[in-house]
Amino acid sequence: MRRWNYERDQEVPEEKRRRRTGGRTLAVRPQFPLDEIYITLFSERRVYAPDGTIHYEPIPQRAADTGVELLDDLRRMLSEGKSNLKTFGEGYGLTPSDVNGLVLALTGMEAITFRIAWQMRRVDELLRYTDLSIEEVARQSGVGSTTNLFYACHRDFHCSPSQRRRHLRQANDLGRYR
Repeated sequence: MRRWNYERDQEVPEEKRRRRTGGRTLAVRPQFPLDEIYITLFSERRVYAPDGTIHYEPIPQRAADTGVELLDDLRRMLSEGKSNLKTFGEGYGLTPSDVNGLVLALTGMEAITFRIAWQMRRVDELLRYTDLSIEEVARQSGVGSTTNLFYACHRDFHCSPSQRRRHLRQANDLGRYR
């Protein structure tokens, strides 16, 4: 994922980013990369017909199961804006280390890194395609409070949520999905 320095209007090099992943990495390509299993918040996308009319169509395979029950439940939990990995693991009789190892084995990211990446992708969707308040973006993304969202945006994107919204939003983005 690209990070941008808004003050200098340039991409931030990987080694300068503040968030660090854990020291463990997979020796093989992950079976379920985040890009392939992320569940978008939206259920329909805007489509322009040849005659110029606008209608919305369902987004296909929006929440297709992976076939791994625990991973699918984790995806659903994160999609609902919940983020407590310890409570999630306890529901399966797993320790945080167990959940971390399983998520790492399946996605190539440690559990906390996966959760943060999921939340920040959700933040980007909400900032770009909706006019929700920053407070509502924080709540719906699972980040929690506006303070948490501010610090998360500064950590990952080196800007405020409002600056991030202005950078992401393109013409006709508002209302593109619902």
